[in-house]
Amino acid sequence: MSNTDDRLVNRRVEDNILILVQLGSPEAPTAAKLRPYLKKFLSDERVIDLPKLLWLPILNLFILPFRPRKSAEAYKRIWTPEGSPLVIGTEKLARAMQLEMKETAIVKTAYIIGRPDFSKVLEEVSPLDSKRLTIVPLFPQYSESTTASVFDQAIHALQKQVVLPELNFVTHFHRSRAFIDQSVALLAETLSKRTDVGDLVISFHGIPTRRITSKKDPYYQHCLETFYLLQDNLVQKHPELKVTFHLTFQSRFGSEEWLSPYTDKYVEALVESGTKKLAIYCPSFLIDCLETSDEIGNELGDEVRDLGGELVLVPCLNQRPQWVEAWSQELEQKIYHEESYRESNYSVEPYQAKIKEGIRMLGSNQDLPPESKKVLKIVFLTLFLDLVGFSIIFPLFPALAKHYLLVDSDNVLLQGIFNSINSLVGAEEGEFSTRSIVLFGGALGALYSFLQFLAAPLWGTLSDRFGRRPILLISVFSLALSYLLWFFSGSFTLLVIARIVGGIMGGNISTATAVVADVTRSDQRSKGMAIVGIAFALGFIIGPAMGGIMSLWDMTETFPALVAYGLNPFSSAALLAFILSAINFVWLYKAFKETLPEETRKKRKAETERTVNPFVLFKPLPFKGVNLTNFAHFFFLLAFSGMEFTLTFLAVERFGFSPLKNGLMFIYIGFVLVLIQGGVVRRKAAQVGEAKMAMTGLLISIPGLVLLGMAQSTFLFYFGLTFLAIGSAMVIPCLTALASRYLPKEVQGQGIGVFRSLGALARVFGPILASIIFWHWGSAYPYYLGAAFLVIPFVMALFLPPVLASAE
Repeated sequence: MSNTDDRLVNRRVEDNILILVQLGSPEAPTAAKLRPYLKKFLSDERVIDLPKLLWLPILNLFILPFRPRKSAEAYKRIWTPEGSPLVIGTEKLARAMQLEMKETAIVKTAYIIGRPDFSKVLEEVSPLDSKRLTIVPLFPQYSESTTASVFDQAIHALQKQVVLPELNFVTHFHRSRAFIDQSVALLAETLSKRTDVGDLVISFHGIPTRRITSKKDPYYQHCLETFYLLQDNLVQKHPELKVTFHLTFQSRFGSEEWLSPYTDKYVEALVESGTKKLAIYCPSFLIDCLETSDEIGNELGDEVRDLGGELVLVPCLNQRPQWVEAWSQELEQKIYHEESYRESNYSVEPYQAKIKEGIRMLGSNQDLPPESKKVLKIVFLTLFLDLVGFSIIFPLFPALAKHYLLVDSDNVLLQGIFNSINSLVGAEEGEFSTRSIVLFGGALGALYSFLQFLAAPLWGTLSDRFGRRPILLISVFSLALSYLLWFFSGSFTLLVIARIVGGIMGGNISTATAVVADVTRSDQRSKGMAIVGIAFALGFIIGPAMGGIMSLWDMTETFPALVAYGLNPFSSAALLAFILSAINFVWLYKAFKETLPEETRKKRKAETERTVNPFVLFKPLPFKGVNLTNFAHFFFLLAFSGMEFTLTFLAVERFGFSPLKNGLMFIYIGFVLVLIQGGVVRRKAAQVGEAKMAMTGLLISIPGLVLLGMAQSTFLFYFGLTFLAIGSAMVIPCLTALASRYLPKEVQGQGIGVFRSLGALARVFGPILASIIFWHWGSAYPYYLGAAFLVIPFVMALFLPPVLASAE
């Protein structure tokens, strides 16, 4: 050994501290104990690397109120009288390693979440001036969300120390001979007892794909290296075992795309294809815990049994004596002789080509180029603001109509609209009740949707001919102008002009969607188009919320001198929308580059002359199931959009809701939509079947509409809203998915265009019909009739054919 090694050997045992670091567990398997555990874990920026302004509301409003109860049930299934299996197993491992290293080091444990933490361990071994700390995160493969989090906590604890110890940090050990050899021995031992098992699934813990492709986290590379080393060593050392290896990833969280193939889906497909007995080993874990014993052993095991198969869970290394002995020896080398420790790792040189290709394919197939991401951010903001402009007025309709009837009652246009409404429904001229006002709101909302419907093909055609950039700049600039007109809409005429301009310019959705197609390949199209769906969902939540909150600020009281120039009580909402659109225009002007080259424009013009007639889009498509899906969606939206536009008037008439309360109501609807789409539809739709889930959603929506019609209390009102939001969260994405799956790949754009255009047309007629029914028969009848009307799309869904593989 070198002089340095001699110095280390001559240290006292108590001066060499080996700290094994584990994630930790809740104190008890109850929702009350799970909540602080999950809050700390999911607040770690290394674990969830989303912006705090975006993530913390999701965490506190959606996850912490609901997830602890579900997680507690899972923990109860594996909890022992002594406590958490993960903690018990980690402590047993530490004691076993202490026996092996009794002449080398003091072995301690620390937990990222739980006791003892790093600060407590440092107190126990203080003073630190003569100590050498070797920190070993118990995660074989490096990942920012695990290993880097351990490093952060260690450094944070050491920040309080005046004198620092020597620090030795083990970042990974996925190629360690002890880890690979003992894993292979464990696999051989298990499989030799089950010679009927022919498939071995190596299941790693998943992380978002973005962390690999964008942040260059080496985790995926480490997983591939572990997989190939396990496979080759098992084949070489135990040729008598005839198994087929499979690589998968488990434990997804959230709606992001994670490393795939997903263990649960892959295993279920494997069993359905004829594999009846298989084994699973989870080399991301050293100690059996919730992710192995329950997620794989219990939950997936039950799924496999239901499909007629059998799952053999290979245990983790835990405190296996041979493993403890071999790894302790390696860590002694880490403490005393770094070079020897490095030599204890297997070489992965034979697999470098396959690993590089795997990483390359991950980046090319699952991630978008940086330039495409930049463009999609611009598209997202453009679409988001379009939807905000569409929905910001929702909670204001009742108060807005009453305002203009009060301050601009002699307006010829306003009188003409209300007299036409009264004439249509047989009311006295000049009678302006709440029910008349609801017709006014429905007409104004339908006008905006109809103009979007008409303008979408026009903007699309112009963008095909002149390019995306000039059309987007013109439409966004004009959209900002429409909000400016609304800001100064002291007269009703100017408000209508503002909404007309906004509706026409809001039709730029077709151009923005075309940009997505420009910057994504066919295999990435669904990822790009997801931006459209997210923008719609968030716009629906934020728009009404903005309208409700900004209604609290009556600018006429702050700036009374500007009333003469058209300032009105709703100018604050218009001002915020104008500012957002102006920012969008500046960003577009500076950052957005043309995505449709001139030569492509000329080629497209030569190949086809796109029509500006939107009704041509409704020509039936020659693909089984797609037309039935399109019209089921149309009829559902007809009822849903009618509810959407009359809801604020119902709330005002029965409960005296202010614009703010109306805004909060739409926020609640939006939150339920996000919860169900992210937590139920995304996870279960493919398993249950989109058609079945859509029918379930339709059935759930029916009592929702009935309850809204009956509601005489806010509790029953929100109870009905919950049913309706849950149902619509199931129906809309499932029908959208079916419309796409029935279509061949080469006509996806045309087919989805018909689907969305029919939806836009439903949003034209739905508000008008519901408003007339609201006026003529009362506030309850649009909801009762809407509930009965949903029988039509439900019956249509009953006859939807199965999706054929050729249509995928």
